[in-house]
Amino acid sequence: MIREIIRAISLSAICVVSLDAYAEQATLMFSESDQNEQTFTLSVLKDKLPTHQITIYDPHYEAEKAYDAFLLNDVMVLAYGKDWRNKPYTDVKFTALDGYQAVSTFDKISTAGGYIVYKADAGWQPIGHHKANPGPFYMVWKGEKQTPEQAFPWPYQLASVNMLQFKDQYPLVYPEGVESASSVYQGFEVFKDRCIKCHSMDQQGGKLGPDLNAPMSVVSYRSKDMLRKFIRQPSQFRYTQMPDHLDLSTEQIDSILDYLSYQGKISNVRKK
Repeated sequence: MIREIIRAISLSAICVVSLDAYAEQATLMFSESDQNEQTFTLSVLKDKLPTHQITIYDPHYEAEKAYDAFLLNDVMVLAYGKDWRNKPYTDVKFTALDGYQAVSTFDKISTAGGYIVYKADAGWQPIGHHKANPGPFYMVWKGEKQTPEQAFPWPYQLASVNMLQFKDQYPLVYPEGVESASSVYQGFEVFKDRCIKCHSMDQQGGKLGPDLNAPMSVVSYRSKDMLRKFIRQPSQFRYTQMPDHLDLSTEQIDSILDYLSYQGKISNVRKK
C-alpha cells in the first residue's frame, strides 16, 4: 500500500514537471504584414524580459485575478525594436489559437497598462462561452477604462502578433473613398473595434462568426430594426458567443448598419 502511494506521488511529480516543461516551450509568433516572422518560447521571453506580478479586475471573469506577466511594451520592443511605435503601420492584430482576431490601433497598443500574462496564480481557470483554457498567453490591461467595451484587446490563447496597415491587410473591409466624418466611416471604425474580432467582410476578418457580406449582405435579408436589436443584445435572441453591446449608442449602431449597407453595395459592384 505504502509502495503504491509513493508510486502515485512520484507519477504526479513527473506529470507536474512535464507540464511545466511543456508550458516553457509555448510559443508566441510576431510578424510585420505577415512577413519577417520570428517566434519566441515562454522560456526565452522569461530569460530576456523582466516579469511582473499583477492583480487586476478581469472583465472576462468579473473578478479580481492575480497573474504573472510581461509588460506589453517590453514584448513589443523585444520583437520589433525600441522604435516599434514609429514603424509605418496603423494597427496591430492579435490572433488566438481558435482564429479569433483582435485588431487595435497603435494609439491603444502604445498606451501604458497592457500586459501579456503567462501564468495565473490560482492556475488557469476556464474562460468564455466554451470554458476554454486561456493559456499559454493572455493579453490583459490594468487601467479601469482599458476594457473590451473601450476596444482594448483582451485575447486569450494568444498565438501571434502582426503589425499591419489596415487598408493593405483588409482591403475588402476598408470603405475606400468614404469621408472620415461620414456615418459609413464611423460605422467602419466601430466594426473594426468590435466586430472584426469574429466577423469577416467578403472573407476578410475574423473566423468565429458568420461573414456579414458574403455571399449576401446581412442587411439584404434582415430588417434594420431587427439588426439594431440583435446588435445591441444578441443574448435575448439566442445562446451565442456574441457579446451584448449595451454601451453602444443608437447612433453608433445605425452607423454600423450604414457601413454594412455601403459594403453590400460595393460588393455587388465588384461582382458585376
